[in-house]
Amino acid sequence: MNLILCDDDKVFLNKLEIRIRGLCQKHKIAVEMECYVSAKEMLEGIKNLDEISVFFIDIDMPEVNGFEVASYLKKWNRECCIVFVSNKDDLVFQSLVYHPFFFIRKAHLDEELEPQLLELQKKAGKKVPQIELQTGRQSVKLALRDIWFVESEKNYLLFYREKDTRDEAIRVRMKMSEAEKKLEAHKFVRTHKGYLVNMNYVYRLREKELLLLNGKSIPVSRNYLNQVRMKIMGVVME
Repeated sequence: MNLILCDDDKVFLNKLEIRIRGLCQKHKIAVEMECYVSAKEMLEGIKNLDEISVFFIDIDMPEVNGFEVASYLKKWNRECCIVFVSNKDDLVFQSLVYHPFFFIRKAHLDEELEPQLLELQKKAGKKVPQIELQTGRQSVKLALRDIWFVESEKNYLLFYREKDTRDEAIRVRMKMSEAEKKLEAHKFVRTHKGYLVNMNYVYRLREKELLLLNGKSIPVSRNYLNQVRMKIMGVVME
């Protein structure tokens, strides 16, 4: 695993690094690690964010705080895992907006770090789930993590990635019920008769719409509102 540690408290940062190296040695986990005492220094020092899998980030830091860092990292590499490490226990609910892998309390580091490190190792070894789509005569394999939402268009479905316009979306002859059956086990939820959304990219639920991290607004009909709320709660509780 490639890890980045960032905390403006040098004493705690050193303690965290020692604990992680010790646990990795204990469980035979290959690890590469870099440590930074400021978020600004970290963002300037990282050469390739796509290769970094896990970030351990303090929240209460000067200049750029941990939440601002998390927002930037998720836009750059949405599959990276962010672990907030903080002594501000009251920020745990606020942190959920950034879809962290976990929130470790500094006062409970020794008891909370090891199980989460093992879970991170499992996650790193998992294969990326995909869906195979038939577009005319061609077959396209698309990683589920790349699908932000699905929209119906008469007898077709449009599979949208983060920056796709309507013309760029992958167009497939398929029923929405079929897509829902294939995707519902992977954090996708039906929000409307014409929409299916990847909950990993939901920023906020408003009265009649879901706002995604890329700014796109997806309608939520009355018939699906409770289902959407339950799905959001399920993601938060994981």
